[in-house]
Parts: sequence; C-alpha cells; structure tokens
Amino acid sequence: MGYTICYISKAKDDLTESQIEEIFNKTYTENSLKSITGILLHGMGNFFQILEGEKNHILPLYEENIKNDERHSDIFEVINKPKDTAIFANYRTHFNIIRTNEQLEDVKKYLREHEINTTTDKFQRLLNSFIL
Repeated sequence: MGYTICYISKAKDDLTESQIEEIFNKTYTENSLKSITGILLHGMGNFFQILEGEKNHILPLYEENIKNDERHSDIFEVINKPKDTAIFANYRTHFNIIRTNEQLEDVKKYLREHEINTTTDKFQRLLNSFIL
C-alpha cells in the first residue's frame, strides 16, 4: 500500500535563491531515486510539498529529515495517511519541482483531468495559494 504526506511550511526568512535551488536539486534527486512521486514548490515564503510512495521511504524521510530541517518551520500537515492511489504516479516518471507559473498551471490541469478522489480537489485549492 502506498502512502501520502502533504505539508505546507514557512521557509526560513534568510534563505537565498541558491539555497532554495539546492533544496530543489537534492529533493528531486533523492526522491526520484526512491521512486517517490509528488511535487515541491516555494512561493510567498512558504514550501508546499506532496510526497507519494512506499511508507517505508516516505515516513522516515518526513519524520527524520523534513521535520528536523532548520531551513523551514511551522510545518502544517494537510495529509499524512495510507493511500491506495498515488495522484502523481502518472504525472511524470520522477519527482517534480515547480519553478514557473507554466509548470504550476500544468499541475493544476493534470489534477483537473485526473480527479481521483476528494484529495485531488484539496490539492488544487492549496495550489491556488502558490501562484508564482
């Protein structure tokens, strides 16, 4: 059974663009290697991330790494539970970093076209807050 975690957090105030890019690069590489799907974006001083994959990969990553990362705070969990269907499993073959409005619109279009369950609608509403 798969697992999904979605959260929003406040980025550290003094994070530079190069530090954010470093977070994006490391997240993309490590999540893709572990067959974790989902998205990560940064906007308005916040991070938004959806992680989907095997529970034995997702939970330790979230509990041991993400929650303890000092580059963000005030983590608000939107979803943290087992899910039979990964919403982003067919979006791309790897984890995705959203850097542009065009990419964000592409994700929103994908979610509209592949409405799997009520979680899909929740993700769409949350993404509206992250217009880049």
